[in-house]
Amino acid sequence: MPALLKGFFDRVFLPGFAFKYRDNSMMWDRLLSGRSAQLIVTMDTPPWYYRWVFRMPGHNQMKKTILEFSGIKPVKVISIGSINTSTEQQRVKWIDKVTKLGSSA
Repeated sequence: MPALLKGFFDRVFLPGFAFKYRDNSMMWDRLLSGRSAQLIVTMDTPPWYYRWVFRMPGHNQMKKTILEFSGIKPVKVISIGSINTSTEQQRVKWIDKVTKLGSSA
């Protein structure tokens, strides 16, 4: 993920806000339980290739080790790409899809 986004999570998802470690335990309390998230990820790699060849490391990092760690569930991830080689028609479809997602939220 971009360094600026990672820095944002490091500054906001702090102990006492997003999670709390328990005394004398390896477990923690998820302080953001009851919330959900929807991620819209743009990429230059085709989403199918990113999923089946690379195994989605960026998606998994964001979903499992940041959001779900803090109790945010479910986390839905929408992948849009390949941006670099897309046509104008594809970009219009993606913009319409994202607009509908935003309207329904």
